[in-house]
Amino acid sequence: MRFIANLRRQTLDAFASHLVSADGYLLSAHRITNPNLQLAVEVRNRGLPLFADNGTKQLIDSVIAKFSQSARAVTLEVKMLRRQLGHLPRGREVPLSLRKQADALAESVLTDCTERSESIDTNQLIQRQLSMNPTDLIAQEDFTSTCLVALDLEREITGWSVERIAARNRRSLRLWQKVAEHRLCQGLTTYAVLSAMDYNTARHAGQLAAEAGVSSAAMGLAGVCGDLNATDFYVSGRASFKLARPVPRRYVRLAQVLKGIAEGYRDRNATLQRFHCLGLGAPSLLPIAAAALPAETTVTADATSPIHAAAKDRVLYDPENFGDRASTKEIVERILNGGNWPFLSPFTKSFKQRFGHDPEGARRWWTTLGNPSISREILREPSDLTSSLPLFCEADQQVRPIARDTWIAHNHWVLGELTEGRSGPQRREFAHRIIDHWLDGPLTTTSRGLGVAKRILLD
Repeated sequence: MRFIANLRRQTLDAFASHLVSADGYLLSAHRITNPNLQLAVEVRNRGLPLFADNGTKQLIDSVIAKFSQSARAVTLEVKMLRRQLGHLPRGREVPLSLRKQADALAESVLTDCTERSESIDTNQLIQRQLSMNPTDLIAQEDFTSTCLVALDLEREITGWSVERIAARNRRSLRLWQKVAEHRLCQGLTTYAVLSAMDYNTARHAGQLAAEAGVSSAAMGLAGVCGDLNATDFYVSGRASFKLARPVPRRYVRLAQVLKGIAEGYRDRNATLQRFHCLGLGAPSLLPIAAAALPAETTVTADATSPIHAAAKDRVLYDPENFGDRASTKEIVERILNGGNWPFLSPFTKSFKQRFGHDPEGARRWWTTLGNPSISREILREPSDLTSSLPLFCEADQQVRPIARDTWIAHNHWVLGELTEGRSGPQRREFAHRIIDHWLDGPLTTTSRGLGVAKRILLD
């Protein structure tokens, strides 16, 4: 499995300056500018893979914004039912009025998505993607299912059949066919973008893709990974499985859809040569993809999450704990209480050599002041603490942007370490080792989710 970094000056320069080889880069069609095209030239000159994404994210965001308020009304009613029933409603437990409301809203979403998608000039999109001189090209897609997931319009509420989602995949496959047959795309690896909401829709998607001759497929997983809801059941085939307690739906859905895709290909005795996970970058979710997909499938993933985790959340991935998230505040508290941070990535190592790292000085400051609680405000105020731990503090205006870029590069490096150099059975074995690491630790929301994901993958 390989992690493909989003193409930014930060990511390209950081890796190059430390003589670290990235697995590849991705640039989306909606982010084409002259400076970014120059970055693309640099990537190709270095002989690295370059993925040209289709730029659908902006359209998806627009649809979600348009329908979020109407969808919220459905979600609130579902939550009320859940409290009354003691579990998620489905089947006959969903009142007919709610079913009709959700179905009508989902139909409106479908219509809007189709209109936006059909407004795209396919040839113009291909030309924009080809201007990057990519090695891999993500074909245009039908993104209705992605929007339904993001709006919580689940099939158990709308009553939508597997066939309703299959129709969206047939449209995506027709869009892929246009790209695959385009004279200028010959020689490129072109990915058909499939969609699914659960195991049954994913298995059907895999069957359809195999029948169409797709050997390279992708799926947009940002909505799946960003789902903050919980579920207390899942369906596989005709069987329904009740969970002892609710777990995050993102773990359940990710395991189901990727297993479904793989088994759909197996049903048709076809080989899925390559699979790209669009928007999958959370360290605790990556091993699900690595374990779910066939050993013979080359698996890649990309996401902006390592950038957002650093720049927005001030989070570094812990290289000693399979990428477990740790905020700068938590890291400082760990150090003050006698622990430390592993400077294992080349980026944190060079930062430490340049700016220093003095845990004992930080602890003396803390003890002298009577062990005060650590806040973000304290980490931004000049003191012996912030000068002792410059990587995790933001008091020095000149060092702050350097530290921020270091966090971003470090997070990408950790994801690369979690995926690099492993393929076939070895990839799947390592993935299960990461999952077991989480399961052997304290009982958390993450471990509960991974526990159900493992159960799904092994059934």
